Amino acid sequence: MARKTIPLTNTEIKAAKAKEKDYKLFDGEGLFLLIAKTGGKRWRLKYRFNNKEKVIALGTYPTISLKEARTKKDEYKNMIANNIDPSEKRKQSKEENKIQEIQKLNTFYKISQEWLESYKYEVTERYLNKLERSLELYVYSFIKDRPIEQIKRLEIIDILKDLKNRELLETAKRVYMLLNKIFMYAVTMEYAPHNIIADIDQNTIIGRVEKKHYPTFIKEKDIKGLLLAIDDYSGDYTTKMALKILPYIFVRSYNIRHMEWIEIDFNKKEWTIPANKMKTKTEFILPLPNQVITLLEEIKQFSGDEQYVFPSFRHNDRPMSDNTLVSALRRMGYTKDEFVPHSFRSMFSTIAYENANHEAGHKFTSEVIEALLAHKEKNKIKDAYNRASYKEGMRELIQWYANWLNNLKKDSKKEN
Repeated sequence: MARKTIPLTNTEIKAAKAKEKDYKLFDGEGLFLLIAKTGGKRWRLKYRFNNKEKVIALGTYPTISLKEARTKKDEYKNMIANNIDPSEKRKQSKEENKIQEIQKLNTFYKISQEWLESYKYEVTERYLNKLERSLELYVYSFIKDRPIEQIKRLEIIDILKDLKNRELLETAKRVYMLLNKIFMYAVTMEYAPHNIIADIDQNTIIGRVEKKHYPTFIKEKDIKGLLLAIDDYSGDYTTKMALKILPYIFVRSYNIRHMEWIEIDFNKKEWTIPANKMKTKTEFILPLPNQVITLLEEIKQFSGDEQYVFPSFRHNDRPMSDNTLVSALRRMGYTKDEFVPHSFRSMFSTIAYENANHEAGHKFTSEVIEALLAHKEKNKIKDAYNRASYKEGMRELIQWYANWLNNLKKDSKKEN
């Protein structure tokens, strides 16, 4: 006949003292209290699962009272009756808790910053700063510290609706695209199981956004006025020279401001813009018309010992600031709705296309025009071929355009 275990009492447990070796006080149904030789008292439950004897810890006494230990025992016995191993269940729960803790650390801010770090090799530093600025202005206030896996579609929709309500439709579209890239990265790196941005129809939330074109001048009288205004500009010398060169080469503002002397080849009359400064992330060799070479030779006497052709007037080791050219155009009387630095590109494109295959114009095709604008051809093989085959055409066309601009100013002087 099996020996019946007499249940423990609180008095018995309190009176139990440490001995030379660990020993056990049994309560019945597998529950016992282990009295360690160091004096500690630990609750344990011995049970069988799949014909294997196992022991699971229930906690220490007096943190876990006798009553609480018996309640835990009953819970585990019930789990065993339902074919659930308490030890495996606890192990699984610990693993789930560990995963949840990791997920809490994987906030949107952390993952977005990680993505920015990986993306910096694909875009210019200026563009990367622009993306980070967008996150700070329009996104972080909503979901910065939220675990990325827990972010819901409605939270993203709130961000987009906020921009729409502020009539920042183009910004909303860009933020949507930015968030999509970040969530794609999160899925790729297994920070999130699904890209929730892909489930949001931006047209439904934002509405269709009409593409905004940069303002520019296409009438000869307006272009004449602009060129003469630049010649008469009375502000900083470096700024004036940058404005005088920009109409002839019509590059992006970032490129003209970050132009370095080491990139200029006076013998070949070329400017090699490194890939890391190009929006296309491809090195670009721009032929320079004679007018620009003359201007650069003049400027070299002023900043030839510096790194940048157009250094900041505050710090010679830094390029001209982003706002310098814009401010100069405003001082000349041109509003942002009339003309911006990027407008020189649109101006060239319009004039070049209007004068293509024209008796008094030029003979060059759209491919040459687009090549001068450094627009990337989607077909990589064709793109490489274009850069090689259109080199001479690019040189002739940019010289034609420079002459065209000069003739406008000459005609204007005759009229006066």
